[in-house]
Amino acid sequence: MKHILNTLAFILITTVSFAQVGIGTKTPAASSILDVESTTKGFLPPRLTTTQRNAIASPAAGLVIYNTTVNCLQWWYTTGWYNACNGSTEGIIPGNAFCASATISATPCSSVAGATINDDAGTTLGIEFDWTGATGFIDGGTSQALVQIGGQCWYRRNAINIPSNFDPPPAFVNSITGGWSGFYSGGPFTNEGRMYQWTAAMNNVTTERSQGVCAAGFHIPSDCEWQFLENTLGMTLSDQQIDDATYRLSGSVGSDLSALTSGGTNSSGFSALLAGGTNADGNSVQRGTLATFQSSTSKASNTRTIRALNSSSVGVQSNKFLNRSPAGSVRCIRD
Repeated sequence: MKHILNTLAFILITTVSFAQVGIGTKTPAASSILDVESTTKGFLPPRLTTTQRNAIASPAAGLVIYNTTVNCLQWWYTTGWYNACNGSTEGIIPGNAFCASATISATPCSSVAGATINDDAGTTLGIEFDWTGATGFIDGGTSQALVQIGGQCWYRRNAINIPSNFDPPPAFVNSITGGWSGFYSGGPFTNEGRMYQWTAAMNNVTTERSQGVCAAGFHIPSDCEWQFLENTLGMTLSDQQIDDATYRLSGSVGSDLSALTSGGTNSSGFSALLAGGTNADGNSVQRGTLATFQSSTSKASNTRTIRALNSSSVGVQSNKFLNRSPAGSVRCIRD
């Protein structure tokens, strides 16, 4: 008798395990494993802060939470947390203490109005997009104006917009509040965009990830967003956190970002130009051998963080300058 009862229990449990489950309904939808029906109550997912969410190890694709820090439903999407409130994706760099609680844009270019894929098969680590609504590029910018790398949507050209708070641009002054921007003529590149002092690039705003001179829906990338890009292209976490004059070589990320660096392949499609920069006196330096890109991160009241590429290195430099006077190029990133 006991044997018969155990057999019946096993059959019942097995049947239930593979059946559809309905809560509040006797006829769950045929395509569902769980069908919850109610006209008076809703579904309540786990509620976590951003810090608690970021502590989840290896989140499964589709994992759903309600983020109480930003008051928004989110789910894990390949490389970041998709934010249902504004359609953006917050990328995460695992194990990076500096960026653990930072907001990192990883929004696809398909979210940009007027953007359509026009991919170059040779750029295997990135996807180029035409952008019919492009503004702020010296050549009109419609053809392959954007590139998507690891879910992030970047300008594929250097910005040229004059900051509205410095129009017309003032003369260059060696000051942390200098708002100069301008072009340098005589090559070595065409369409290389403007050079911007930090305050000009940020349009006289100091908040990280501000729009600055970027088009609506884009902003000046933060240090952490640059780190996310580097991580996507293979730089180690330990290298990412080096903040000095050293070129960080892991992953040969500098070569992936430009065809003009040592061993450059531009396999990401980022297409960085070595347009140089300025010194603190406003004089152009290292045109043809150096690229300097502004970030929106200021780690002290009179410093700003930059990224640099060099014709003699396969790496990328992350450095902070003790003043904001030197000018550099600007690449914008999708919000």
